[in-house]
Amino acid sequence: MWLREFSNSHFVRVNKRLNPKIWLDGGILDGEVKEKLLHAAKVFQDFLGVEISVEDVTITGSNANYTWTEYSDLDLHLIVPGIPSDEERELYSAKKALWAEQHTVTIKGLPLELYVQGADEIHHSTGIYSILHDEWITEPKKVKPSVDDAAVRAKLEDLMSEVRSALNSDELARVAKVKDKITQMRKAGLERAGEWATENLVFKQLRNKGAIDALTNHIRNLEDISLSLENTNQAID
Repeated sequence: MWLREFSNSHFVRVNKRLNPKIWLDGGILDGEVKEKLLHAAKVFQDFLGVEISVEDVTITGSNANYTWTEYSDLDLHLIVPGIPSDEERELYSAKKALWAEQHTVTIKGLPLELYVQGADEIHHSTGIYSILHDEWITEPKKVKPSVDDAAVRAKLEDLMSEVRSALNSDELARVAKVKDKITQMRKAGLERAGEWATENLVFKQLRNKGAIDALTNHIRNLEDISLSLENTNQAID
């Protein structure tokens, strides 16, 4: 079933320590993990197929914070100079999607997500670690952010209903509209209030429950159907 059981727990839990799968005491990155991440970053850089100057490789997201959960991805960012152009961003996004289709990489059981990020782009995270320099750029704090659980739950349940309806539809435009709505919702929330915005927490819950992947796969299947032509020729006696 694409949707995991809905949890009644709070949406943000602050752990006593960073994820021990990748961090040693004192916020030090495990040496074996560091080696694997740098290798993965180099392979992904080559996979892009274009020359890029990588200024840094960083870990960000929940696994660079005290708010990690069993569903948290390990977000690895290749930092390039400035701000990528629209054409460059389109290429990076397409290559990222292709990489995800062709590879399933895990680090100590954590799914690895790779991104290309411009050094001058605004990045909404309260935990950022530089692997190349072995230091925290933004050191996480063991403080629970202010989150309106009721607002998150209400928006999540509303969108879950829309997702279920979209997954039962064979109208490509309708399904794509729901996914785009979720993407734009998250973007607006990040720009408004950062990573603890209601909209971003809702997005993470949808992703954790498999809803985002389900929409993506359904869109891909409907696109394949729209591009196909069935053999309707009658047999000749």
